[in-house]
Amino acid sequence: MAPRIIRPEISPTAPIELRHAMGDVYVTIQHKEEYIEAKWQGHITADNVVSASLAFLELLKSKRCSKLLNDKSAVTGDWQEANDWLQFEWLPRAMEAGLRFMAHVYSFNMFSQLAARELQERITPEVSMKSFYERPLAEEWLREQDDTAADRRAATA
Repeated sequence: MAPRIIRPEISPTAPIELRHAMGDVYVTIQHKEEYIEAKWQGHITADNVVSASLAFLELLKSKRCSKLLNDKSAVTGDWQEANDWLQFEWLPRAMEAGLRFMAHVYSFNMFSQLAARELQERITPEVSMKSFYERPLAEEWLREQDDTAADRRAATA
C-alpha cells in the first residue's frame, strides 16, 4: 500500500467545541483529511443546531471542503425547528462555500431522527445527503463521493 501524503492546506485542524450555558460540550467540529466532521452529544435544541451550523460554515469557508459527516448518534432532543433556517439561510451559503455531500448518522432518539429525515427531504438534491444508523457506513459512503459528479448534477438541476 502506498503511503498517503497529506498536503498542509488540507491537514486536519484543531477541534471547535461548542458548549451549553452550563459548560457541557454539545458539538465538536473538526476538519479531517477528507471531510469536516460534526460530532454531537447530549441533549440539543434548534438553537444549538443553528449555532453549530454557523461555526461549520466558517470552517467550510476557510477549508473549501465538499463533504460533511454529521454524526448525531449520541444526541437526544427535537431540533426540527431549525430546518427552515437550514434550508433557506444556511444551505445556500454552505453550497456557495463548497458543500456537496452530507452523511448523517442518526440518533436512536425518535425526535432527532424525524428532524433529520425532514432535513434530508428539504436539501436534496441540492446537496447529496444520505442517512445511516452506523458511522462506519456513513464514512465509507462519504469517501466514495466524487466532487466532479456533484458539480455535473448541480449544473443540470
